[in-house]
Amino acid sequence: AVAQGWGDQDAVTVKMEVAGMVLPPMSQRLCVKRGANDADFGPRQENCRVSDATRTGSRSTFKIACAGTNPMTGTGDFTFGANGYNGQIRLKGKMEGQDVDMTQAIDARRVGGCTAR
Repeated sequence: AVAQGWGDQDAVTVKMEVAGMVLPPMSQRLCVKRGANDADFGPRQENCRVSDATRTGSRSTFKIACAGTNPMTGTGDFTFGANGYNGQIRLKGKMEGQDVDMTQAIDARRVGGCTAR
């Protein structure tokens, strides 16, 4: 059984820019367990690992490395407020065999509570 607890539900909007092209924003809701560490706010992909997460005041920075078909590495920089967080993740790597630079601008607003796993 997976431990459950009370969490915060965030409405998250991600705006992505790849090779100078701005893609349509993507929105989703995430449930993040209260007291979660900063790495829990980064991307949740099976093949990605967040490391070197540090927090100074309301600002969190981290490194990210994704393996697999489209390997990438990058950095994240988030600022947390009372009702959400925002920030950017910059990635460099390969996609479909081509060098690629990608920037994800993330804006999250707390919209309620949820049951976190």
